[in-house]
Amino acid sequence: MYLIIFTLFLILNILLKFFLKDSVKGITAKRFFLLSEVTFLAIYYNYILTFKHTKYLFLLFIIAFFLYSFYDFYISVPGVFSYVPLVIESLFFLLVIVYFFYEKLQFSVTSPIYFSPNFWISVAFLIYFSGNFFIFLFVRSMVNDPNFRNQFTIIYGSVTIIKNIFLCTAVIANRELVNQQQMEAKPIDIDLGSFNPIKKTL
Repeated sequence: MYLIIFTLFLILNILLKFFLKDSVKGITAKRFFLLSEVTFLAIYYNYILTFKHTKYLFLLFIIAFFLYSFYDFYISVPGVFSYVPLVIESLFFLLVIVYFFYEKLQFSVTSPIYFSPNFWISVAFLIYFSGNFFIFLFVRSMVNDPNFRNQFTIIYGSVTIIKNIFLCTAVIANRELVNQQQMEAKPIDIDLGSFNPIKKTL
């Protein structure tokens, strides 16, 4: 689902930036994608974490993030993308993902953790947010440096590709997990025949 949303917003951004030459609408589309990404990830981790207060934590974060994003959009210069919401998102979900791995260490599982799609999804976003956190943090002060812009493009592009590869790995792992569960659910049909020693002696 996330990859579908990512692809749709990517196509929309390309159309607005290169064909329609409308940078303001392109930035608005990026902000809507950011809100969609935060909402999707918050719902996802609320579902897979066992911490009993996650529902209120994620709901509070979504509301606070939406309010701040609208405020940031209001005070931002038109045509200039603000990276502060991205820094907040990266920091928050880095903490959430670290806690997710901490939770996994507390419970014994019957199958290896790398068979779980949740593991690969978390690894994907851990690499994505940790790889981009510092460039999002410093982009405002170094945006006029052409060397930094080149490094930004390389780093952001690289971690995004790695993230998408791991998300595809999660799809494969999910298929393998489903196949394994189906095999375990099948009843064992063992017909050893009847044993009647009295009949043979007669």
